[in-house]
Amino acid sequence: MGAAALLVCLTCLTIATWVDSYGSNGYDPLHRLLEAKRANVGLIDTSDWSFELYPQDVYVGPQDGSMEADKITELPGQPTNGVSFDQYAGYVTVDPVHGRALFYYFTESPENASTKPLVLWLNGGPGCSSFGNGAMMELGPFRVNSDGQTLQGNNYAWNNVANVIFLESPAGVGFSYSNTTSDYNLSGDNRTAQDSLTFLVNWLERFPQYKNRDFYITGESYAGHYVPQLALTILEYNKLTNQTAINLQGIAVSLIYYD
Repeated sequence: MGAAALLVCLTCLTIATWVDSYGSNGYDPLHRLLEAKRANVGLIDTSDWSFELYPQDVYVGPQDGSMEADKITELPGQPTNGVSFDQYAGYVTVDPVHGRALFYYFTESPENASTKPLVLWLNGGPGCSSFGNGAMMELGPFRVNSDGQTLQGNNYAWNNVANVIFLESPAGVGFSYSNTTSDYNLSGDNRTAQDSLTFLVNWLERFPQYKNRDFYITGESYAGHYVPQLALTILEYNKLTNQTAINLQGIAVSLIYYD
């Protein structure tokens, strides 16, 4: 099990007692990220989404062997009868110059995974963890028991009907990071969409069996911004590359923040 998978394990042990510890040491990336959002985003207008997208500017890195390295063999506290699906976790570099990388947790469907659609889940906030909240408290395959050490299955998990990626986005949220501190001040919806596109292009190189799969983007809260803007970015990328690089079929959002 790789280092990224170990991060998943450690988080599962602590999620039940999650506390707000940011800012106690004078460094508060989520607060800085939120302030950057407020400074750059007013009443939403799709004219604010205009940016120049060039296919050659979408970084594509080597992915050989990454899928195997990201595979999780077992989570601590996982139900003793095991699980009937494959799960993965890892980092995808979206900007090698600044050292920006996004963390994901991926759960395949326990039955007929090869024929079921691919779904991307994005929590909002901005600053809410798609792994800590979306995967472990909402629609993921597990729930953390009250002892904070063991997991139980979630009968209503979305991976019963789809293969689900939980993406921590933008950098500064959850385990996603940048080696360039100023990135946390400069984050905005446009760059978040471009980074998420770069993530998907590289992730599909890592998991090539999903390249032509029906793809849906879903989310809640501030994902009312993230989801439609990422969808627009994907459509523009498909148009510019003259191919269906990402087979986007639809979007869905709930409890949205759209102002």
